[in-house]
Amino acid sequence: MSTTMASADWSSLPAELLSRIAECFLATSDLDYYMDFRAVCHSWRSATEDPKSSPDPHFRPRHWVIIDRHFGGDKTYLWVNTATGRFVPKELPLLRHYWGSSTTPDGLLILYDNEAPCAISLLNAFTGYRIRFVAPPPESGQIMESAALVSGSPPTLVFSCRKMDIDDDFVLQETDRKVYTAYPDSESFSVYEERHACPLIRLALRGIYTNGELGSVAPFPVEGAEKIFDLMRFYNAEPDESSDDEDTLMSDEIAAFKFLIGYDNRCYLVGSAGEILIIFKLKGSMEVYRMDTDSYILERVKNIGNRAIFLSGNCKCISVNPDKFPSIEANCIYYIKSLDYSGDYICKYNLRSRRGEKISRDMGRGSRPYTIIQHLSSYDLQ
Repeated sequence: MSTTMASADWSSLPAELLSRIAECFLATSDLDYYMDFRAVCHSWRSATEDPKSSPDPHFRPRHWVIIDRHFGGDKTYLWVNTATGRFVPKELPLLRHYWGSSTTPDGLLILYDNEAPCAISLLNAFTGYRIRFVAPPPESGQIMESAALVSGSPPTLVFSCRKMDIDDDFVLQETDRKVYTAYPDSESFSVYEERHACPLIRLALRGIYTNGELGSVAPFPVEGAEKIFDLMRFYNAEPDESSDDEDTLMSDEIAAFKFLIGYDNRCYLVGSAGEILIIFKLKGSMEVYRMDTDSYILERVKNIGNRAIFLSGNCKCISVNPDKFPSIEANCIYYIKSLDYSGDYICKYNLRSRRGEKISRDMGRGSRPYTIIQHLSSYDLQ
């Protein structure tokens, strides 16, 4: 090896080159690589932005989902990158001081303080960025379903809650559903009142995996919400037959049960390769629409390209790149269905052939090691 090669000073690489390398990691949300890259030396850190104190959506783990957890002393989470197919275990001892393990659609952990008033924080497990909302959580009995951090100055937390009460027959029933918003320094959470948009926020918060910035998706624009509701009425997807409000959705428990047994139609919103898709799971087929986010025109599509979609009974969904997972097929939608009394099965619907088929048992009946299809199909995406 030459003396010149042996004494190469990697710390003197041009800042522009270092920045371009770092951007390559961020393009696929490989934030662990980005953090390792910055840790090499002072000059490499100086040429790149520190994500620990930045709310920039580019630094959010938008392609990462948790597929397994170990709640021992080390609080280990197994993450998978749906864009690259990489699996990364991460120990998060910080979580000993919090409870809660769900995530926003772009991968931020939703945490509650262990001590009253149990303030809400959002944590980026890959960069260490944490934002705390000082407002106490809404009234007792409210259960957070899903949440998102909307970019802005300051950022806004948007989340949907449902209230559960015990009725006269001592049965736990959903009695109310609300959408709340707050800034980090807000003294209390505000209730979002828009009648048409609120039910759609529940769907949007659970499935819009885009570039980490929900923008106008939450709160959902009235114009876009009305068009989606028109389709939901057309396909008879998720109406609450006990309500006089035609834009009210049935409770999660009832909807999830009917999804599992294939009895009712469901509606999903999902971000997929930069597009927003509206998916209707019908009794014997699937219908997919693409939404133009500028005009809110909905176009029926028969091909979602080189993507695969995973649906859950709780309206949670995710889009993955099948090239990175050998067993997953493109232009297909995966879901769980209870076919008989022997248990639940994972099914696959091919949009090209418009045919569905049973492919395996779910994780509840199968044995380890589980396949990635079992993980993503059975995973509730929280």
